[in-house]
Amino acid sequence: MHKYTIHHTSYIIHVLLALVLIVHTSCEVIPESEQLIPVSVTDTSARRHVLLEFTGFRCVNCPAAAETAANLQHIYGDSLILIALHPASNPFTQGAYDYTCPEADSIYQLLGGLPTTPFPTGSIDMRCFDDNFFIAPADWPTKLMNINQRPTTGSVPQTTSYWLVEDSVLGVQAMPDGTVNTAYYHRHVLRAISPEPFLSIPDKCDPAHCSVVTVYSDQNKQIIDAYETSWTTPTTAP
Repeated sequence: MHKYTIHHTSYIIHVLLALVLIVHTSCEVIPESEQLIPVSVTDTSARRHVLLEFTGFRCVNCPAAAETAANLQHIYGDSLILIALHPASNPFTQGAYDYTCPEADSIYQLLGGLPTTPFPTGSIDMRCFDDNFFIAPADWPTKLMNINQRPTTGSVPQTTSYWLVEDSVLGVQAMPDGTVNTAYYHRHVLRAISPEPFLSIPDKCDPAHCSVVTVYSDQNKQIIDAYETSWTTPTTAP
């Protein structure tokens, strides 16, 4: 897959937005006095965003949302990490084919996901936009363009977690035309989350298609940076 760097102008816009940072926590603004607690995140020149795709094999519109996410990654390159979550508590994921994991459901419920939450939907950095943590696919491009980016060196205390992701999981998917695709490749499927680096992966996962996303979060669970490495690559920060 070809990677493209972010346009220089967009980068400048993001930096300017960072100077007028507005941080949401449970849909509330963090006081200015609490926004600039120095802490190192990574030494890279620009932070990355994480797009969480909440999806299910029974959701006929989810393949189109996955295509939207893939197109965005073509635009943003390494600056955008995609992770697909199949939460067990949503009926779009339930049935004979199981792509769920407990951690996907925990995150879904943490953000307010319900059995009645319509799919497809997504979350960017687990942040609140317009009083909602969930964003419709049609709004993903705009939110990514206008997101208020934190300073590169970080501004709030952080925790680190490790997200195991498997790509190209062959399975079943309901399609928009009413058919069922029995040879559908589910992309970047969340398999597990750990507070420590993974020493092994589940037997059901194909190591050749696995990666680990190291996620830095603030005290409010918002993602403030992340980086992805293949399972066969040492998981040291860049």
